[in-house]
Amino acid sequence: MRPGSAIRAICRAIGIVVTLAGLRAEDGGDVLQEISQHTDIKMRHVAELIVE
Repeated sequence: MRPGSAIRAICRAIGIVVTLAGLRAEDGGDVLQEISQHTDIKMRHVAELIVE
């Protein structure tokens, strides 16, 4: 993964989560972090899965 592409994927995933769940942007980031922690998958990979 190129530098910066992880940040873009995370931002896009937050946007998707926020839109689909009707959350605030701050809460979208929290959702990604919670998924990452509970599944033991790095946040950038969780984001990539959501964006795909």
